[in-house]
Amino acid sequence: MTLKRFKADVVSARQKVTGDGLAGVLDIKDGISDGEIVLVLQHPELSRKVRLHVLAQDPAEYPDGNMFMLYTEDEPPAPIERLIASTVDYLPGLTVYEVASEISRQMKSTEDMSEDQDEEDVSGDDFCFPHEADDDYADELFGLKERPFSASNSTLAEPQPLSATDKLLLSRIRRDLRQAHDAGFKVGLVSKFGQTAISGIVSISTRVERLGLSEEVLEAWDLENSEYIVLLLRFQTYRPLETILEKPASSLSLSFRIGKCKKYKPSEREAMEAFVDSTNPGVAQEYLQDEEEQRHAIQAVVTEGLQKFFISNSLNQFLNESFVPIVKIRQQSGHGWDQANELYQNLATNPNHQATNDEPMPDAKPERHPVLGDHLQDAKRNERSFPLVAMQFAMRYLVKCTEYCLRCHRKIEAEFEALQPYVCDNPLCLFQYMSMGFGPSIEPIILNEPYVVDLLVSLCYAAVQTNAMAGPRAAATSGCAFPIRSLPVGLRFSVPNLLSSGGHRWRGILDGEKLLLCESVDDIQQLARYRWIAVCTPENMVRHARVQEVQTTQSTAILSLSQLQSYVFLPADPVPFQAPADLIGTSVRVFPYDTDFDTLDEAGKGLAIRQQLDNLPPILKLESWLTSHPQSPLKAMDEVSPAAASILQWIVSSNRSCIYQVDRRRYRPSPSDVDRPAGKGRDRHHQRILGMDSWVQFRFAQGSPEKERQFTRALQEVARRKDFKGHPTILAWHGSHLANWHSILRTGLDFKVISCGRAFGNGVYFSPDFNTSVYYAGVGAVWPNSDLQITQCMSLNEIINVPEEFVSTSPHYVVSQLDWQQCRYLFVKPRADVSLSLPASTTTHNTSSSTTPPSKPGTLAIPVRSQQKGREVKGEHNHHLQIPLCAIPPRVVQATGADAAISNMPAKRARDSPELSEDEDAEDVALLGSDTETDEPSTRRQKRMSLEKGDRASLGFPTPAHDEPMTDFIPGTLDFSTLPRLPPPLSGNDSAIKALSRELKTLQSLQSKTPLHELGWFIDFDKVENLFQWIVELHSFESCTPLAQDMKKADVKSLVFEIRFPKSFPFNPPFVRAIRPMFLNFLQGGGGHVTAGGAMCMELLTSSGWSPANSMESVLMQIRMALLSDNPRPARLVPIKKGGSKYPDYGVGEAIEAYKRAAGTHGWVIPSDFFETAMGVQ
Repeated sequence: MTLKRFKADVVSARQKVTGDGLAGVLDIKDGISDGEIVLVLQHPELSRKVRLHVLAQDPAEYPDGNMFMLYTEDEPPAPIERLIASTVDYLPGLTVYEVASEISRQMKSTEDMSEDQDEEDVSGDDFCFPHEADDDYADELFGLKERPFSASNSTLAEPQPLSATDKLLLSRIRRDLRQAHDAGFKVGLVSKFGQTAISGIVSISTRVERLGLSEEVLEAWDLENSEYIVLLLRFQTYRPLETILEKPASSLSLSFRIGKCKKYKPSEREAMEAFVDSTNPGVAQEYLQDEEEQRHAIQAVVTEGLQKFFISNSLNQFLNESFVPIVKIRQQSGHGWDQANELYQNLATNPNHQATNDEPMPDAKPERHPVLGDHLQDAKRNERSFPLVAMQFAMRYLVKCTEYCLRCHRKIEAEFEALQPYVCDNPLCLFQYMSMGFGPSIEPIILNEPYVVDLLVSLCYAAVQTNAMAGPRAAATSGCAFPIRSLPVGLRFSVPNLLSSGGHRWRGILDGEKLLLCESVDDIQQLARYRWIAVCTPENMVRHARVQEVQTTQSTAILSLSQLQSYVFLPADPVPFQAPADLIGTSVRVFPYDTDFDTLDEAGKGLAIRQQLDNLPPILKLESWLTSHPQSPLKAMDEVSPAAASILQWIVSSNRSCIYQVDRRRYRPSPSDVDRPAGKGRDRHHQRILGMDSWVQFRFAQGSPEKERQFTRALQEVARRKDFKGHPTILAWHGSHLANWHSILRTGLDFKVISCGRAFGNGVYFSPDFNTSVYYAGVGAVWPNSDLQITQCMSLNEIINVPEEFVSTSPHYVVSQLDWQQCRYLFVKPRADVSLSLPASTTTHNTSSSTTPPSKPGTLAIPVRSQQKGREVKGEHNHHLQIPLCAIPPRVVQATGADAAISNMPAKRARDSPELSEDEDAEDVALLGSDTETDEPSTRRQKRMSLEKGDRASLGFPTPAHDEPMTDFIPGTLDFSTLPRLPPPLSGNDSAIKALSRELKTLQSLQSKTPLHELGWFIDFDKVENLFQWIVELHSFESCTPLAQDMKKADVKSLVFEIRFPKSFPFNPPFVRAIRPMFLNFLQGGGGHVTAGGAMCMELLTSSGWSPANSMESVLMQIRMALLSDNPRPARLVPIKKGGSKYPDYGVGEAIEAYKRAAGTHGWVIPSDFFETAMGVQ
């Protein structure tokens, strides 16, 4: 059945409930998501009405194959919690009205459901966890028996007190979670798990910053330092680790999900949806009826909620299938994680495998890492925390994922450090990676790099289009091969067999969205078996459609017909169809999706791929749908057939290079998307090669792992015998027909096929001149749904600089060594109607690779790669191109001769620091404080307000180190011992604490991912000991400004400001004053809104101009602008004569007086608590 049946049942059930009545159920409302309803419940013993959400987990299989999930938006009354627990097992296969009736029955039958249970009085001293008891006894002991409503006279009663066994288990839960917290992770409770419930979901998380990943890796993995990696654990009933080790893994009812989140824990709804393979958006609340409100709600979840990242699928599979068995093997054998996994994989593939008697091999002790401990090995047997072991296991295989196979997770021995993980040489792993979705998740790739996916699909389309244009059957019989070198195998999807003369199953009349079948009733009933069909007109125009409904009595099928169509050279119909004269519409042949793709010949496979890509919506449309359906897989989109989804997965997964779009703009934007970048990926305008404005640029951050490994090995080998003299590689162009590039990206450039002659010998042909290579870049077929509309493709390649060993160097480079070249940029030519207008450039290329500021004000200097004289690469206008330094993967040729070696640039060091706790929920903090008690609220407030120096000393709020050459400012050099420090206030309202914590985290996130010279301010977060007092350094002013020139003359690298916040923040403004250096006052020719006492003279910083909506990022930006403002004059520094003394610091007293004078002069209102704020009075 379909979603249409579900919606019809909702209408019917609502009429029955409102008309006939249903005890306890007042109304049935529509949910925001498809497949969701809201039951409004009422009971005399409930203090309020309860809105119970009922979500169909598989609407397409409703009712028989569907299961419902029950939940509430807010914290439900305890009886409702028990109602949900006691009802959920009775819902599989029910209709909407049957679900409402079952809930009503449970509410009415509480007396029948309640049973007096004689609980044993289990004392804490005698209690132990049974290791050899059967499952039934263990379930009873650990509270698996459901507790439904317990009441008399058919009323809802208050919850019963916890049993002694439950209290002891709750104590163990808190102890285990506290160990995870003490190990440096954040613990988030979802619902009442660990508080009053022994079943539910808990999150363990850590900030990405603590993983110690380099900027290149963060970009490749689509992670931000400010985000959290969140592991969700769902327990049917919690069991300690020692109990888990004794029970079969299949009996544990334990599930894992891993993702990323802006916050340290997701909401209850997000956590529950993570465990559902949902086809619903599931983001907006039911009361958001306005479309604009829904859009904002969706955007909030997309930006703040739990999201998958690139290997979420792989880690989820590994955790759910293998984690518990591997822990058991470690416990029994004493092996480390790697050896235990090796043994487990051997047993999984060969149950008769005999374990060797090798000595246990624990994992080698790595360099101390804050998230890669081994609690399983280090802790005592009965004191180990299962959540902590699980989190350390997950973090190990995340941080080191490039060292392991994505499928079997065995160690990969490689001398090359890849940016992205892949699979080992096992053919089974490769097959599952390509065909079964065990590679990187495709959804994050579409969301972040939609134009890269557009590029890959376009190249595949061109590779299978060539023969189809002349008629695939004729091409196949003539022996003409497809340009594509390998076709997908084993994807296990069905397609219509358009080339078979008997491939069509039915004939009919197509009238709009209705298909009238001129067949027998039996044939019409068979159509319902196929969710997708293809219809072909007499003119051989093919359209694909999803079957929504089959009306047997009317011989009619209701279709969701694709608006896309394509011409196909099809065999003639052996039995011409004559439509009845009284029917209106187009006569069509109907081809069901009933043919296994693998059974087709090469021509049939090529046509099938082309047809599915013709029917695939534009990639930006897929991006838009995934944005509004953040928890749904692409295959849930109605317009994407299962075959098209499988082919798209194969196209993306088979590309093992790490490719990024350089320009983030949209090339054919709708009016509402003109200023919106394509995808959520990072801005890479600084990686653009200038002077190539008529081509769209893509950069290879890294080629395929095996090709990069071979290239690195070859470079190392050549370095042992040759002195490169500072230029180990050169750059050159390569042009090839568009149809060849799909295979080139996967197998690399070679010379197996002669297509243009080889006048200068056998090898791959390159040229330093763009206009030479572009001649060979043949125009290919355009994917009609592409936003880029690609017609040509060129590559800029890195080649090992040994021209004397090339086959030829003039007029072309002819390189026979396939390992000596790697593609670094891809340039694609869109069709003429695609706009390539670029915004005004804000970058210039610095040819000396130095940090000299650009000559043109307002532009940023980008370091460029030094090219060997005489080997420079030329662009389309015959000028020498300046190649950004970042174009080449970072590596260093460490030596020449016998000791030569190639190494990657060092990765960022992991930061061993505790997590900040300002954003933690009070309940989470309280739970972790004690097994049975919580801290008093005032104590918790004091802990949050006073950031202890010991805890803050090692905080690693990062600033990108590679940006330092772009400015003369050096972070971390300010001597804080010379600055005034204020103690934190003894009291303060929670809104101020939360607001300042939020602002601090926002600025930390911004500073961690923005180059220093672009940001213009710096906060040393290690030194923030008091939330209410910040020290900020302003720096990197444009060199053409008087202030920057004064700073250069005085050898001043930054302007030091102090910001003091009131206890009423954000309702009152902060007090901002300069500490050093000293500025010229207005009478001396100064300005910049700096008073004679150092206070900032800005209406924004008074009650007259302040708004609680102001962010501190905006405040800092406006202060910088005020300092440079020409109205009335920009700020200037007090000149210092040579040999003179240094600047004295401004005092806080003179700043206060100057602030009061300035406010009085302009008529601005001074905040009521200004004196307390400025003086730091307690």
